[in-house]
Amino acid sequence: MLKKKNILLKNGRVIDPINGIDSISDVLIIDGMISMLSQSIKPEYEDIEVVDVSRKIVVPGLIECHVHLREPGYEDKETIETGSRSAAKGGFTTIICEPNTNPPIDEIEAVENLMGRIKDKALVNIYTKACITKSSKGEALTDIEKLGGHSGVVAFSDDGNPVLKKGLMEKGLSLAELNKKPLSPHCEDSASLSVKDFSEAELGFSPGKIFENEANFISRDIGYARSTGCHVHFSHVSLRESIDHIRKWKGVVNITCETTPHHLLLDRSYRDISGEVPNVNPPLRSQDDVESIKKGLCEGVIDVIASDHAPHTVDDKKAGAPGVIGMETTLGLIFNELVRPGIISLKDAIIKMSTNPAKIFKIPGGSLLPGTSADVTIIDMDKEWEVDVNNFESKSRNSPFQGWKLKGQAVMTIVAGKIVMKDGVVIRHR
Repeated sequence: MLKKKNILLKNGRVIDPINGIDSISDVLIIDGMISMLSQSIKPEYEDIEVVDVSRKIVVPGLIECHVHLREPGYEDKETIETGSRSAAKGGFTTIICEPNTNPPIDEIEAVENLMGRIKDKALVNIYTKACITKSSKGEALTDIEKLGGHSGVVAFSDDGNPVLKKGLMEKGLSLAELNKKPLSPHCEDSASLSVKDFSEAELGFSPGKIFENEANFISRDIGYARSTGCHVHFSHVSLRESIDHIRKWKGVVNITCETTPHHLLLDRSYRDISGEVPNVNPPLRSQDDVESIKKGLCEGVIDVIASDHAPHTVDDKKAGAPGVIGMETTLGLIFNELVRPGIISLKDAIIKMSTNPAKIFKIPGGSLLPGTSADVTIIDMDKEWEVDVNNFESKSRNSPFQGWKLKGQAVMTIVAGKIVMKDGVVIRHR
């Protein structure tokens, strides 16, 4: 590995919400750590790279908490290396991957194997979720206590599958609470596990139509969060009714939630460049739901914006695989479509893409406090660009935003004091 460089970022607008900073400042990075934030720092150190970031935004490294890296088992879709390159290009210094690999992340041995691969291949910081149930099949719980003790595991999720049996979900929450790590359920039907196969007594609610049960799951699991005290982080919230449930109990029960750019910006009437409705789970909803999601974001009901980066091959998508990729478009979409029109503030965008994910999953980051790891994202708010999947670092091309013209993009990504992306070029340190 190359020796860490000392870096001096000059004259940027530094925004660090958790420390109440929004001012023109220099940022000094020494030995991979944030050393000082101050005006007019002089480069009085050996081996220092001075970077002029005038008219740029300097923020704590962005954190993406819902990513499918596919490795091991599905490397034709994505790998740890290509996924981390995609993250670096998109401005993310830390990502949290889902456990639906092959084999799934449902045993300590699988966690350790994944962490070994990450150490060898990753350009950014990577943590993982572990399965709630074995193979995410909803029949038997994993060893939640043992998995939760691993430093690489930050939450539990069966990802694309809901935990259908109410008793299993409640027990899982009780066990996760012992480790003080959140459960992050997928609150919707899946291709392999559907509410139609279970009774109301088993589910804990009266089921609606297929792919219309998100709010039912959320209401049920809020109740179990109340009874167990476990932190529940709801993935990709997409319905007005879901927001209503979360709003009612926010601050009373230990719950947080995220939504995606596609659920914020697209409704079911949208057609992508090929003329198709993007196939995602949860599905795209009504315009009323989209407006409710935006309102929830503005109000602070929604804590996090996460892409649910779900790479697929062309053949997979033709066969009906749900999911879109998002790490290289999320920042530009949020800045162009939400920050620039004044729907949310620049500060709020950073909170929902850095500060809050770090806090929710109890991981380093979300701050530029001296003495912390130098994970930094530098953003050019005036950079105009067009989404072109052929230029992506991800192996996959399944983006619903192909051809969109955006303004605002990450121009540098720094991880532990190393520049891993500069001006759109990803840099691999060996």
